[in-house]
Amino acid sequence: MIKGKMRKTQYHSTTSRRDFMKLLGLGSLMSGGGLLLGSPFKDLDEMMSSPAAERRLPAWVKEVDQPTVEIDWENMEIFPGFPATLFNPQSWGNPEEWMKIQAKNIEDTTQKVRENVPGYTLRDHALGDAQCWGWAISELATNWTGPDVQPNPHWEHPTMFYTPEDFGVPRYQGTPEENARMLRVAGRILGAADMGFVKLDEKTKKLLYGSVIFENVEKGYDDPNRHVSVLPDKDLWVICAVIPQMLNHYTDRMSWANSNTAAYSRASIYSNRMNVFLRGLGYQHYGSGTGSVGRAVGFGVMSGMAEYGRPGIMVSPQFGTNFRTVLLNVTDLPLAATKPIDAGITRFCRTCKKCAELCPSGAISMDDEPSWATWADSAQPWQAKGIKGWYIQAKKCYAYMLGGEPDCNRCQAVCPFSKFDQAVMHDLVRASISSTPALNSVIRKMDDVFGYGEQKGTDLWDKNPSDIPLFGLDPSRS
Repeated sequence: MIKGKMRKTQYHSTTSRRDFMKLLGLGSLMSGGGLLLGSPFKDLDEMMSSPAAERRLPAWVKEVDQPTVEIDWENMEIFPGFPATLFNPQSWGNPEEWMKIQAKNIEDTTQKVRENVPGYTLRDHALGDAQCWGWAISELATNWTGPDVQPNPHWEHPTMFYTPEDFGVPRYQGTPEENARMLRVAGRILGAADMGFVKLDEKTKKLLYGSVIFENVEKGYDDPNRHVSVLPDKDLWVICAVIPQMLNHYTDRMSWANSNTAAYSRASIYSNRMNVFLRGLGYQHYGSGTGSVGRAVGFGVMSGMAEYGRPGIMVSPQFGTNFRTVLLNVTDLPLAATKPIDAGITRFCRTCKKCAELCPSGAISMDDEPSWATWADSAQPWQAKGIKGWYIQAKKCYAYMLGGEPDCNRCQAVCPFSKFDQAVMHDLVRASISSTPALNSVIRKMDDVFGYGEQKGTDLWDKNPSDIPLFGLDPSRS
Protein backbone atom coordinates (compact mmCIF):
# COMPACT_ATOMS: atom_id res chain seq x y z
CA MET A 1 0.00 0.00 0.00
CA ILE A 2 1.25 3.47 -0.91
CA LYS A 3 0.87 5.88 1.99
CA GLY A 4 -2.60 7.36 1.88
CA LYS A 5 -3.76 5.17 -1.02
CA MET A 6 -5.19 1.68 -1.27
CA ARG A 7 -4.17 -0.70 -4.02
CA LYS A 8 -6.77 -1.10 -6.76
CA THR A 9 -5.72 -4.72 -7.31
CA GLN A 10 -3.28 -7.15 -5.79
CA TYR A 11 -0.90 -6.31 -8.64
CA HIS A 12 -0.96 -2.57 -8.09
CA SER A 13 2.58 -1.23 -8.07
CA THR A 14 4.30 0.89 -5.47
CA THR A 15 6.78 2.11 -8.13
CA SER A 16 6.52 5.85 -8.70
CA ARG A 17 5.34 7.01 -12.10
CA ARG A 18 8.59 8.87 -12.71
CA ASP A 19 10.69 5.80 -11.87
CA PHE A 20 8.48 3.59 -13.99
CA MET A 21 8.79 5.89 -16.99
CA LYS A 22 12.55 5.87 -16.56
CA LEU A 23 12.52 2.09 -16.51
CA LEU A 24 10.51 2.08 -19.74
CA GLY A 25 12.92 4.59 -21.27
CA LEU A 26 9.97 6.85 -22.20
CA GLY A 27 10.91 9.83 -20.05
CA SER A 28 8.13 12.40 -20.34
CA LEU A 29 6.47 10.82 -23.37
CA MET A 30 2.97 11.52 -22.14
CA SER A 31 0.00 13.17 -23.78
CA GLY A 32 -1.52 16.27 -22.32
CA GLY A 33 -4.30 14.20 -20.82
CA GLY A 34 -1.87 11.96 -18.98
CA LEU A 35 -2.26 8.96 -21.31
CA LEU A 36 0.72 7.06 -22.66
CA LEU A 37 0.98 7.79 -26.37
CA GLY A 38 0.12 4.66 -28.34
CA SER A 39 -0.63 2.69 -25.16
CA PRO A 40 -3.66 0.39 -24.78
CA PHE A 41 -3.85 1.35 -21.08
CA LYS A 42 -5.79 4.25 -19.60
CA ASP A 43 -3.10 5.03 -17.04
CA LEU A 44 -0.03 3.62 -15.34
CA ASP A 45 -2.09 1.98 -12.61
CA GLU A 46 -3.89 -0.11 -15.20
CA MET A 47 -0.64 -0.89 -16.93
CA MET A 48 1.02 -2.02 -13.72
CA SER A 49 -2.03 -4.10 -12.78
CA SER A 50 -1.76 -6.07 -16.00
CA PRO A 51 -0.51 -9.67 -15.70
CA ALA A 52 2.09 -8.72 -18.30
CA ALA A 53 3.78 -6.66 -15.60
CA GLU A 54 4.60 -9.77 -13.61
CA ARG A 55 7.49 -10.61 -15.90
CA ARG A 56 9.89 -7.95 -17.06
CA LEU A 57 11.29 -8.40 -20.53
CA PRO A 58 13.15 -5.77 -22.54
CA ALA A 59 10.87 -3.69 -24.76
CA TRP A 60 12.15 -5.34 -27.94
CA VAL A 61 11.41 -8.88 -26.69
CA LYS A 62 8.01 -10.43 -27.35
CA GLU A 63 6.45 -13.69 -26.25
CA VAL A 64 5.46 -16.16 -28.99
CA ASP A 65 3.59 -19.44 -29.05
CA GLN A 66 6.46 -21.40 -30.60
CA PRO A 67 10.24 -21.00 -30.17
CA THR A 68 12.22 -19.50 -33.03
CA VAL A 69 13.92 -22.85 -33.73
CA GLU A 70 11.92 -25.62 -35.40
CA ILE A 71 11.22 -28.71 -33.29
CA ASP A 72 10.18 -32.10 -34.64
CA TRP A 73 8.27 -33.43 -31.64
CA GLU A 74 7.25 -36.58 -33.52
CA ASN A 75 10.87 -37.69 -33.91
CA MET A 76 12.30 -36.06 -30.80
CA GLU A 77 14.75 -38.44 -29.09
CA ILE A 78 14.98 -38.74 -25.31
CA PHE A 79 18.58 -38.10 -24.36
CA PRO A 80 19.95 -40.83 -22.03
CA GLY A 81 21.79 -38.37 -19.74
CA PHE A 82 25.30 -38.56 -18.30
CA PRO A 83 26.36 -41.85 -19.97
CA ALA A 84 26.12 -40.16 -23.37
CA THR A 85 27.79 -36.87 -22.47
CA LEU A 86 31.34 -35.88 -23.34
CA PHE A 87 32.20 -36.07 -19.62
CA ASN A 88 32.01 -39.86 -19.86
CA PRO A 89 35.05 -41.40 -21.60
CA GLN A 90 32.97 -44.41 -22.63
CA SER A 91 30.76 -42.21 -24.81
CA TRP A 92 33.72 -41.36 -27.06
CA GLY A 93 33.92 -44.83 -28.54
CA ASN A 94 37.65 -44.73 -27.91
CA PRO A 95 38.19 -43.82 -24.21
CA GLU A 96 41.92 -43.38 -24.82
CA GLU A 97 41.15 -40.32 -26.93
CA TRP A 98 39.40 -38.77 -23.95
CA MET A 99 42.34 -39.59 -21.68
CA LYS A 100 44.83 -38.01 -24.12
CA ILE A 101 42.81 -34.79 -24.19
CA GLN A 102 42.65 -34.70 -20.40
CA ALA A 103 46.38 -35.33 -20.11
CA LYS A 104 47.09 -32.57 -22.65
CA ASN A 105 44.92 -30.16 -20.65
CA ILE A 106 46.81 -30.97 -17.45
CA GLU A 107 50.16 -30.63 -19.22
CA ASP A 108 49.29 -27.26 -20.78
CA THR A 109 47.82 -25.90 -17.54
CA THR A 110 50.85 -27.01 -15.53
CA GLN A 111 53.20 -25.28 -17.95
CA LYS A 112 51.23 -22.04 -17.78
CA VAL A 113 51.18 -22.12 -13.97
CA ARG A 114 54.95 -22.60 -13.93
CA GLU A 115 55.42 -19.67 -16.31
CA ASN A 116 53.01 -17.41 -14.39
CA VAL A 117 50.92 -16.77 -17.49
CA PRO A 118 48.25 -14.15 -16.59
CA GLY A 119 45.04 -15.95 -15.76
CA TYR A 120 46.92 -19.19 -15.06
CA THR A 121 49.05 -18.18 -12.08
CA LEU A 122 48.99 -20.34 -8.98
CA ARG A 123 46.44 -18.13 -7.23
CA ASP A 124 44.30 -17.91 -10.40
CA HIS A 125 44.16 -21.69 -10.55
CA ALA A 126 43.52 -22.00 -6.81
CA LEU A 127 40.58 -19.62 -7.13
CA GLY A 128 39.26 -21.56 -10.11
CA ASP A 129 39.43 -24.81 -8.15
CA ALA A 130 37.68 -23.14 -5.22
CA GLN A 131 34.86 -21.96 -7.45
CA CYS A 132 34.57 -25.28 -9.25
CA TRP A 133 35.01 -27.78 -6.44
CA GLY A 134 34.32 -25.86 -3.26
CA TRP A 135 30.81 -27.25 -3.11
CA ALA A 136 32.17 -30.81 -2.94
CA ILE A 137 34.98 -30.48 -0.42
CA SER A 138 32.75 -31.36 2.53
CA GLU A 139 32.32 -34.79 0.96
CA LEU A 140 36.05 -35.13 0.42
CA ALA A 141 37.58 -33.95 3.67
CA THR A 142 37.12 -34.06 7.40
CA ASN A 143 36.30 -30.97 9.43
CA TRP A 144 39.98 -30.29 10.18
CA THR A 145 42.34 -30.72 7.30
CA GLY A 146 45.86 -30.04 6.14
CA PRO A 147 47.12 -29.59 2.59
CA ASP A 148 47.22 -33.36 2.06
CA VAL A 149 43.46 -33.74 1.48
CA GLN A 150 42.81 -36.28 -1.25
CA PRO A 151 39.62 -36.60 -3.30
CA ASN A 152 37.27 -39.50 -2.76
CA PRO A 153 38.91 -42.55 -4.43
CA HIS A 154 35.49 -43.82 -5.48
CA TRP A 155 35.02 -40.86 -7.82
CA GLU A 156 35.52 -41.67 -11.49
CA HIS A 157 37.97 -38.79 -11.94
CA PRO A 158 40.13 -38.76 -8.80
CA THR A 159 42.23 -35.70 -9.78
CA MET A 160 40.04 -32.72 -8.99
CA PHE A 161 42.10 -29.89 -7.55
CA TYR A 162 45.80 -29.26 -7.21
CA THR A 163 48.49 -28.13 -4.80
CA PRO A 164 51.68 -26.28 -5.74
CA GLU A 165 53.46 -29.64 -5.44
CA ASP A 166 51.25 -31.05 -8.18
CA PHE A 167 52.44 -28.25 -10.49
CA GLY A 168 56.06 -28.50 -9.38
CA VAL A 169 56.14 -24.90 -8.11
CA PRO A 170 56.73 -23.40 -4.66
CA ARG A 171 53.72 -22.34 -2.63
CA TYR A 172 52.44 -18.81 -3.09
CA GLN A 173 54.55 -16.15 -1.39
CA GLY A 174 53.44 -12.63 -0.58
CA THR A 175 53.75 -10.08 2.19
CA PRO A 176 51.11 -10.24 4.94
CA GLU A 177 49.54 -7.12 3.44
CA GLU A 178 49.50 -8.60 -0.08
CA ASN A 179 48.05 -11.85 1.25
CA ALA A 180 45.30 -9.99 3.13
CA ARG A 181 44.33 -8.06 0.01
CA MET A 182 44.36 -11.28 -2.05
CA LEU A 183 42.01 -12.97 0.42
CA ARG A 184 39.62 -10.01 0.40
CA VAL A 185 39.42 -10.19 -3.39
CA ALA A 186 38.93 -13.97 -3.33
CA GLY A 187 36.50 -13.68 -0.42
CA ARG A 188 34.17 -11.35 -2.31
CA ILE A 189 34.13 -13.76 -5.24
CA LEU A 190 33.59 -16.78 -3.01
CA GLY A 191 30.74 -15.29 -0.96
CA ALA A 192 32.11 -13.13 1.88
CA ALA A 193 30.74 -9.60 2.09
CA ASP A 194 33.65 -8.38 4.22
CA MET A 195 36.73 -9.87 5.82
CA GLY A 196 39.16 -9.28 8.70
CA PHE A 197 42.09 -11.18 10.21
CA VAL A 198 43.10 -12.05 13.78
CA LYS A 199 46.57 -13.30 14.75
CA LEU A 200 46.33 -16.14 17.26
CA ASP A 201 48.30 -15.24 20.39
CA GLU A 202 47.99 -16.05 24.08
CA LYS A 203 44.95 -13.75 24.34
CA THR A 204 43.05 -14.49 21.16
CA LYS A 205 43.58 -18.26 21.50
CA LYS A 206 41.08 -18.03 24.36
CA LEU A 207 38.40 -17.24 21.79
CA LEU A 208 38.81 -20.72 20.28
CA TYR A 209 36.65 -23.53 21.61
CA GLY A 210 38.03 -25.71 24.39
CA SER A 211 38.07 -28.70 22.04
CA VAL A 212 40.87 -27.04 20.07
CA ILE A 213 44.37 -27.64 21.44
CA PHE A 214 47.92 -26.93 20.24
CA GLU A 215 50.76 -29.40 19.87
CA ASN A 216 54.26 -29.41 18.38
CA VAL A 217 53.17 -30.98 15.07
CA GLU A 218 53.60 -29.94 11.46
CA LYS A 219 49.98 -30.43 10.42
CA GLY A 220 46.70 -30.22 12.25
CA TYR A 221 44.50 -33.26 12.75
CA ASP A 222 41.41 -34.58 14.51
CA ASP A 223 41.87 -36.92 17.47
CA PRO A 224 38.54 -38.73 17.97
CA ASN A 225 39.88 -40.67 20.95
CA ARG A 226 40.49 -37.49 22.94
CA HIS A 227 37.59 -35.61 21.30
CA VAL A 228 39.88 -32.75 20.36
CA SER A 229 41.15 -31.03 17.24
CA VAL A 230 44.90 -30.41 17.21
CA LEU A 231 46.50 -27.33 15.66
CA PRO A 232 50.23 -26.96 15.03
CA ASP A 233 51.89 -24.75 17.63
CA LYS A 234 53.17 -22.11 15.20
CA ASP A 235 52.08 -18.76 13.77
CA LEU A 236 48.41 -18.99 12.77
CA TRP A 237 45.76 -16.51 11.74
CA VAL A 238 41.95 -16.62 11.78
CA ILE A 239 40.17 -15.47 8.63
CA CYS A 240 36.93 -13.77 9.75
CA ALA A 241 34.36 -13.47 6.96
CA VAL A 242 31.00 -11.69 7.11
CA ILE A 243 28.28 -13.86 5.56
CA PRO A 244 25.32 -11.68 4.47
CA GLN A 245 21.73 -12.54 5.32
CA MET A 246 18.52 -11.91 3.45
CA LEU A 247 16.86 -8.54 3.78
CA ASN A 248 16.22 -8.26 7.47
CA HIS A 249 13.42 -5.70 7.55
CA TYR A 250 10.80 -8.20 8.64
CA THR A 251 10.40 -9.49 12.17
CA ASP A 252 8.77 -12.72 11.02
CA ARG A 253 11.69 -14.54 9.47
CA MET A 254 9.54 -17.43 8.34
CA SER A 255 8.03 -15.13 5.74
CA TRP A 256 11.43 -15.17 4.07
CA ALA A 257 11.65 -18.97 4.40
CA ASN A 258 14.27 -18.98 7.15
CA SER A 259 16.79 -16.36 6.09
CA ASN A 260 19.14 -17.57 8.81
CA THR A 261 19.39 -21.14 7.55
CA ALA A 262 19.77 -19.91 3.97
CA ALA A 263 22.72 -17.81 5.11
CA TYR A 264 24.24 -20.77 6.94
CA SER A 265 23.99 -22.77 3.72
CA ARG A 266 25.90 -20.08 1.81
CA ALA A 267 28.37 -19.83 4.69
CA SER A 268 29.15 -23.54 4.47
CA ILE A 269 29.76 -23.31 0.74
CA TYR A 270 31.96 -20.22 1.23
CA SER A 271 34.02 -22.00 3.90
CA ASN A 272 34.55 -25.03 1.70
CA ARG A 273 35.63 -22.82 -1.18
CA MET A 274 38.04 -20.83 0.99
CA ASN A 275 39.64 -24.06 2.19
CA VAL A 276 40.15 -25.26 -1.39
CA PHE A 277 41.65 -21.86 -2.26
CA LEU A 278 44.12 -21.96 0.66
CA ARG A 279 45.04 -25.53 -0.19
CA GLY A 280 45.71 -24.50 -3.78
CA LEU A 281 48.13 -21.84 -2.55
CA GLY A 282 50.01 -24.41 -0.47
CA TYR A 283 48.75 -23.50 3.02
CA GLN A 284 46.93 -25.34 5.75
CA HIS A 285 43.35 -24.60 6.69
CA TYR A 286 41.20 -25.56 9.65
CA GLY A 287 37.48 -25.36 10.00
CA SER A 288 34.81 -26.34 7.53
CA GLY A 289 31.13 -25.54 7.45
CA THR A 290 29.29 -23.59 10.12
CA GLY A 291 30.27 -25.64 13.17
CA SER A 292 32.95 -23.01 13.68
CA VAL A 293 36.18 -23.21 15.63
CA GLY A 294 35.50 -20.56 18.23
CA ARG A 295 33.42 -17.61 19.34
CA ALA A 296 32.12 -15.82 16.25
CA VAL A 297 31.17 -12.65 18.14
CA GLY A 298 34.56 -12.49 19.82
CA PHE A 299 36.54 -12.93 16.62
CA GLY A 300 34.16 -10.63 14.76
CA VAL A 301 34.79 -7.84 17.26
CA MET A 302 38.56 -8.43 17.41
CA SER A 303 38.85 -8.44 13.60
CA GLY A 304 36.99 -5.14 13.26
CA MET A 305 34.01 -6.60 11.43
CA ALA A 306 31.55 -5.23 13.99
CA GLU A 307 31.01 -3.94 17.51
CA TYR A 308 29.36 -5.75 20.40
CA GLY A 309 25.62 -5.00 20.59
CA ARG A 310 23.03 -5.07 23.37
CA PRO A 311 21.49 -8.46 22.41
CA GLY A 312 24.91 -10.08 22.59
CA ILE A 313 25.31 -10.13 18.83
CA MET A 314 27.51 -8.17 16.46
CA VAL A 315 26.41 -4.89 14.89
CA SER A 316 28.31 -3.72 11.84
CA PRO A 317 28.53 -0.09 10.63
CA GLN A 318 28.07 -1.32 7.04
CA PHE A 319 25.59 -4.17 7.53
CA GLY A 320 23.95 -3.47 10.86
CA THR A 321 22.78 -6.86 12.09
CA ASN A 322 21.94 -7.98 8.56
CA PHE A 323 24.42 -10.81 8.42
CA ARG A 324 24.16 -14.29 9.83
CA THR A 325 27.64 -14.97 11.16
CA VAL A 326 31.34 -14.26 10.99
CA LEU A 327 32.68 -17.53 9.62
CA LEU A 328 36.11 -18.59 10.86
CA ASN A 329 38.90 -20.36 8.98
CA VAL A 330 42.30 -20.87 10.61
CA THR A 331 45.37 -20.83 8.35
CA ASP A 332 49.14 -20.58 8.39
CA LEU A 333 49.11 -18.10 5.47
CA PRO A 334 50.74 -14.94 6.94
CA LEU A 335 48.18 -12.11 7.11
CA ALA A 336 48.17 -8.49 8.20
CA ALA A 337 45.87 -8.41 11.23
CA THR A 338 42.96 -5.96 11.24
CA LYS A 339 42.06 -3.97 14.35
CA PRO A 340 38.80 -3.57 16.30
CA ILE A 341 36.65 -0.58 15.39
CA ASP A 342 34.79 2.20 17.19
CA ALA A 343 31.81 3.48 15.20
CA GLY A 344 29.87 4.51 18.30
CA ILE A 345 27.61 1.45 18.04
CA THR A 346 28.07 0.05 21.55
CA ARG A 347 27.56 3.56 22.96
CA PHE A 348 24.41 3.86 20.87
CA CYS A 349 23.14 0.58 22.36
CA ARG A 350 23.24 2.18 25.81
CA THR A 351 20.60 4.69 24.72
CA CYS A 352 18.60 2.85 22.09
CA LYS A 353 17.23 -0.31 23.81
CA LYS A 354 14.88 -0.90 20.89
CA CYS A 355 15.75 -4.59 20.61
CA ALA A 356 15.11 -5.09 24.35
CA GLU A 357 11.80 -3.22 24.27
CA LEU A 358 10.48 -5.30 21.37
CA CYS A 359 11.92 -8.67 22.42
CA PRO A 360 8.80 -10.85 22.96
CA SER A 361 10.59 -13.19 25.37
CA GLY A 362 12.11 -10.46 27.54
CA ALA A 363 15.52 -12.05 27.11
CA ILE A 364 17.45 -8.84 26.40
CA SER A 365 18.65 -6.65 29.24
CA MET A 366 17.21 -3.14 29.67
CA ASP A 367 20.15 -2.01 31.83
CA ASP A 368 21.62 1.33 30.80
CA GLU A 369 25.20 0.24 31.22
CA PRO A 370 26.97 -3.02 30.29
CA SER A 371 28.42 -5.04 33.13
CA TRP A 372 30.56 -8.09 33.79
CA ALA A 373 27.77 -10.25 35.23
CA THR A 374 24.32 -8.87 36.01
CA TRP A 375 21.95 -10.96 33.93
CA ALA A 376 20.79 -14.44 34.99
CA ASP A 377 22.53 -16.34 32.22
CA SER A 378 25.93 -15.00 33.20
CA ALA A 379 26.26 -18.01 35.53
CA GLN A 380 25.09 -20.61 32.98
CA PRO A 381 27.41 -22.95 31.04
CA TRP A 382 26.27 -21.62 27.66
CA GLN A 383 27.32 -18.07 28.53
CA ALA A 384 31.04 -17.48 28.05
CA LYS A 385 32.53 -15.09 30.58
CA GLY A 386 34.97 -12.26 30.09
CA ILE A 387 32.87 -9.62 28.32
CA LYS A 388 31.62 -6.44 29.90
CA GLY A 389 28.37 -6.31 28.05
CA TRP A 390 24.67 -7.04 28.21
CA TYR A 391 24.15 -10.71 29.03
CA ILE A 392 21.14 -12.07 27.18
CA GLN A 393 18.93 -14.70 28.82
CA ALA A 394 19.67 -17.19 26.08
CA LYS A 395 17.37 -19.91 27.38
CA LYS A 396 14.37 -17.57 27.20
CA CYS A 397 15.33 -16.55 23.68
CA TYR A 398 15.85 -20.12 22.52
CA ALA A 399 12.62 -21.36 24.06
CA TYR A 400 10.61 -18.60 22.40
CA MET A 401 12.21 -19.19 19.01
CA LEU A 402 11.30 -22.86 19.09
CA GLY A 403 7.96 -22.64 20.82
CA GLY A 404 6.56 -19.19 20.22
CA GLU A 405 7.29 -17.81 16.79
CA PRO A 406 9.76 -19.87 14.76
CA ASP A 407 13.08 -18.18 14.10
CA CYS A 408 12.15 -14.90 15.79
CA ASN A 409 14.63 -12.26 14.67
CA ARG A 410 13.18 -9.08 16.13
CA CYS A 411 16.45 -7.96 17.69
CA GLN A 412 17.99 -7.96 14.21
CA ALA A 413 15.05 -6.61 12.25
CA VAL A 414 14.26 -3.65 14.51
CA CYS A 415 17.88 -2.54 14.99
CA PRO A 416 18.25 0.96 13.52
CA PHE A 417 21.57 -0.05 11.96
CA SER A 418 19.88 -2.73 9.84
CA LYS A 419 17.95 -0.22 7.74
CA PHE A 420 20.80 0.81 5.44
CA ASP A 421 20.77 3.97 3.36
CA GLN A 422 17.07 3.81 2.46
CA ALA A 423 16.09 4.72 6.00
CA VAL A 424 17.18 6.76 8.96
CA MET A 425 20.61 5.13 9.22
CA HIS A 426 22.14 6.81 6.20
CA ASP A 427 25.83 7.68 6.19
CA LEU A 428 25.44 11.17 7.71
CA VAL A 429 23.55 9.74 10.68
CA ARG A 430 26.14 6.99 11.11
CA ALA A 431 28.83 9.64 11.20
CA SER A 432 26.99 11.59 13.90
CA ILE A 433 26.56 8.42 15.99
CA SER A 434 30.30 7.91 15.82
CA SER A 435 31.25 11.48 16.71
CA THR A 436 28.27 13.01 18.55
CA PRO A 437 26.72 10.49 20.98
CA ALA A 438 24.54 13.24 22.50
CA LEU A 439 22.23 12.85 19.48
CA ASN A 440 21.73 9.11 19.97
CA SER A 441 18.38 9.40 21.77
CA VAL A 442 17.06 11.70 19.03
CA ILE A 443 18.21 9.30 16.32
CA ARG A 444 16.49 6.41 18.08
CA LYS A 445 13.24 8.41 18.16
CA MET A 446 13.63 9.22 14.47
CA ASP A 447 13.82 5.51 13.74
CA ASP A 448 10.47 5.08 15.52
CA VAL A 449 8.88 8.09 13.79
CA PHE A 450 9.76 6.67 10.39
CA GLY A 451 7.89 3.51 11.32
CA TYR A 452 10.75 1.05 11.56
CA GLY A 453 9.37 -1.18 14.27
CA GLU A 454 7.84 -4.59 13.75
CA GLN A 455 7.18 -5.31 10.09
CA LYS A 456 5.57 -8.55 9.00
CA GLY A 457 6.63 -10.07 5.73
CA THR A 458 3.19 -11.32 4.72
CA ASP A 459 3.31 -9.65 1.29
CA LEU A 460 6.34 -11.61 0.05
CA TRP A 461 4.35 -13.75 -2.35
CA ASP A 462 2.59 -10.72 -3.82
CA LYS A 463 5.86 -9.17 -4.93
CA ASN A 464 7.00 -9.06 -8.52
CA PRO A 465 9.83 -11.63 -8.67
CA SER A 466 12.02 -9.08 -10.45
CA ASP A 467 11.71 -6.78 -7.42
CA ILE A 468 13.31 -9.33 -5.08
CA PRO A 469 17.12 -9.12 -5.02
CA LEU A 470 18.97 -12.30 -5.91
CA PHE A 471 19.20 -14.52 -2.82
CA GLY A 472 17.16 -11.82 -1.03
CA LEU A 473 20.37 -9.88 -0.36
CA ASP A 474 20.52 -6.11 -0.40
CA PRO A 475 22.53 -5.38 -3.57
CA SER A 476 24.16 -2.27 -2.09
CA ARG A 477 25.55 -4.17 0.91
CA SER A 478 26.00 -7.81 -0.15
